[in-house]
Amino acid sequence: MTGFDTDPTCLDVVTSDTVGEPQVVSSAQATATGNTSPEYATGRVVLVDVDAAIVSRLEAQLEGRISFETLSASRQMLAELEQMLPRVDALLLGVDVREPVRVAQRVQPLGNDIPVLILTEPEHHAQLGQVLRFSPFLGSDVSPWPVSRLDELSLTLEEAVSRAQKRRSYHSAVAASQRRLGNIYNGRLQITHYLDRLLDNAPIGILNVDVHGVILGMNRYAGRMLDRTEREALGVPLANLFPPEEMDTLHKLVASCVAPSKRPAPEVIDISRTAGSVRFLEVMASSLVDRSGQLGATLILQDVTARVCAERERCEAEESLRVSERRYRELVQTMSEALALTDDQHVITYVNESFCSMFGYSSEEAVGRHLLEFVHEEDKQLMSDCMSQAPDAADGVKRYETAWVTRDGRKITTLTSPKRIFDPNAGYAGCLGIFTDITERKQVEEREKKHMLELAHVSRVTTMGEMSSQIAHELAQPLTAIAGLSAGCLKLFRAGAATPEDVEESLSDISQQANRARDIVVRLRNFVRNEEVQRSRIEINELVRGVVPLIEVEARWYSLPVKLDLWEPLPAIMGDSILIEQIVLNLVHNAIEAMHSTAPRRRSLTIRTSMPDENHVQVAVCDSGPGISDGVKARIFDPFFTTKADGMGMGLAITRSIIDAHQGIIEVNGHNEQGGTTFSFTLPVPES
Repeated sequence: MTGFDTDPTCLDVVTSDTVGEPQVVSSAQATATGNTSPEYATGRVVLVDVDAAIVSRLEAQLEGRISFETLSASRQMLAELEQMLPRVDALLLGVDVREPVRVAQRVQPLGNDIPVLILTEPEHHAQLGQVLRFSPFLGSDVSPWPVSRLDELSLTLEEAVSRAQKRRSYHSAVAASQRRLGNIYNGRLQITHYLDRLLDNAPIGILNVDVHGVILGMNRYAGRMLDRTEREALGVPLANLFPPEEMDTLHKLVASCVAPSKRPAPEVIDISRTAGSVRFLEVMASSLVDRSGQLGATLILQDVTARVCAERERCEAEESLRVSERRYRELVQTMSEALALTDDQHVITYVNESFCSMFGYSSEEAVGRHLLEFVHEEDKQLMSDCMSQAPDAADGVKRYETAWVTRDGRKITTLTSPKRIFDPNAGYAGCLGIFTDITERKQVEEREKKHMLELAHVSRVTTMGEMSSQIAHELAQPLTAIAGLSAGCLKLFRAGAATPEDVEESLSDISQQANRARDIVVRLRNFVRNEEVQRSRIEINELVRGVVPLIEVEARWYSLPVKLDLWEPLPAIMGDSILIEQIVLNLVHNAIEAMHSTAPRRRSLTIRTSMPDENHVQVAVCDSGPGISDGVKARIFDPFFTTKADGMGMGLAITRSIIDAHQGIIEVNGHNEQGGTTFSFTLPVPES
C-alpha cells in the first residue's frame, strides 16, 4: 500500500507537512506571492454530519460568498455527492463521521481532488494528521482541523473554495490535453476505484502502523477482525487491541520493517482472549514509507483459526495414534499367546516376545524367514496345502492344531488361529497368526487316552470273563462234533468198512467244525488284544454284523432273539473298530443282563443303525427290560456308579470316554416303546 498522488495544480493554503496546527495563508500573503485570481462565482461547500451550531456560524460569516449543503454520512452519501459533482468546491467532515479517512479516500477520486477538511477534537488532531500522511489514495488537499479554531474556519473554507475554483479553471485551460489523455485518466480513475474497493473488501485485514505501533489506518475487514471502527482504532496503540502475551511478537514484526535485514516470516498469534472466542491470526509485515519519508509498517492479517484448529486436531490425533500404537505394542508384546505377522508370501515380518520364548529364536532371527521353516514334518504338507489355497476375504478365523519344531529340536503343538489380512486396494496383504501352546495339554490327553485304552482292555477281558461259561459252551459244540466224527472214522477203519467217500465226508465235517471253533477263538483274541488306537474307515453295518456272533453266544444262553434293523446304505466313519465293537458289545451285554427278570416271551433285543442327519451316523441298542428311573439316568455314566450287585461301575464310563475320543455323543432313553431302555451313540461322518 504505497504511492501517493499529488496534483501539481493544487495551491495549498492549508498545509499539513508537519504534525501540528494548520497554517492559514491570508489573502494579502496570497497577493504578495502573486497568487491573485479573478473573482469567481459563489462557492459551494458540502457539510457531512457537521454540528448545527457550526453550520449556522459559517452561513452567517460567509453569506453571499459560499452556499452550504448538508449531508449525513450514510451509504447513499457517495451517490448523492457524485450527482452534485462537479459543482462542489469543498467538503467539510464533522466530528461525528466515524470513518473520515475512508470517506475522504472515496470522495477525492470522484471530485477531482476537491479540498477536504476533517473536523477533529484537539487531542486527536496530531494523530489524524499522521494517519493522513500514511493513507493511500489521498491528495495533499486533505487536512484535519481542530474544533478549537472555529474562528479561522470560515477563512480557510474561502481559501479552499478559491483553490478548487482555480483548479477547475486550470482544468478547463488544459481541456484539450485532458481529452487526449482521457483514456489514461479514466483508466486511472477505474484502477483507483478498483484498488480502493479491493483493499476495503479484501478477505484479509490491513493495518498501517507507525514505528511505535500506533494504528494509522485499516481496512474494513481488519475492523471486523478487531471489532473496531476506523475512528475508534485510529491513533490507538496495538497493545490496546491485542493480548499482552502477543505484543512481543508484533513489536518484533514492526521493528523488522523499520530496519529490514530480510523479509520477516509470518507469525501466528492467538487473540482468543480479546476476541471473546477461539481465533488465530497470521500476521505478515512489510515496510511502509509516507510522503515525508517517515517509516512505518503494514500488517496483513489473515484469519487462520480453521487451519490452526485443524492442525491442532491433527496433532492430537497423531498423538492419540502414537499412544494407541504404543499401548497396542505393549499389549501384543506382553500377551501370553505367540503372535506372528506374515506378508502375502508367508514370510514373517513381525513376532512378539511370546513367539520368541516359545520357539527359542530372537525377533531378528525369526523376521524374514518363511513360516514353513518352523512347521514339523508331520504337518508341513498340510500347512503348505493351506498356504497354496486362494485367500478369500469371506473366510472366518479357523482354529486347528499344528505341530512345530523349536530351535533346540523339540516338538511342540499349538492351537493355531490364522486371520488373513486384506487391503481394500491391493487385495491379500498377509496373515496374522496367533499360537496357543497346548503341548502340555496334548501330553495329558495322551496319558488319559492310554489310561482309557488300558481300562477298555480290562473291561473287554472282564466281559469275556463274565461270558466264559457261555463261550465254553459255544466252543464245546464244535469240539464235541470233531471228537465224534473222529471216533466214527476210527471205527470204520478198524472194521475195514471205511470207503473213501465216507472218510472224505467225515474229514469235511471235522474241518468245518474246526473252522467254526477257530473263528470263535480269533474273534475273542481280536476283541481282547491290547493295542494302540488304530483309526481307519469303519462300515458301521459290517461292524454290527461282525459283533453278532459274539452276541449270539450269550443271547442263545438266555433264549433271547437278536433283531438287526440296519439303515442301508450308511457312509463310512473314521475310528478304531475294536473300541467301537467294545461299545456295541458292552451295551448289548448290559441289555441282556437288564432282561434277566423279564419273562422269556417278552424279551426282545434290537440293534438299529440310522442317520439322524447327513453328517452323523447313529447306533442304538434297545431292550424290553424294566427301564431306568430319572435319578439313575442322571448318574448312569458317572465312574463307579452301578445298579448291579457285583458291578464296578466303569463300563458305561469307559464307553462314554471312547465316544468322546471319537467326537461323538452317547444318550440314554430310560423308557422306550417297549418299556425298556435304549442306549444310542452318534458319530460324525468325515468330510469328503
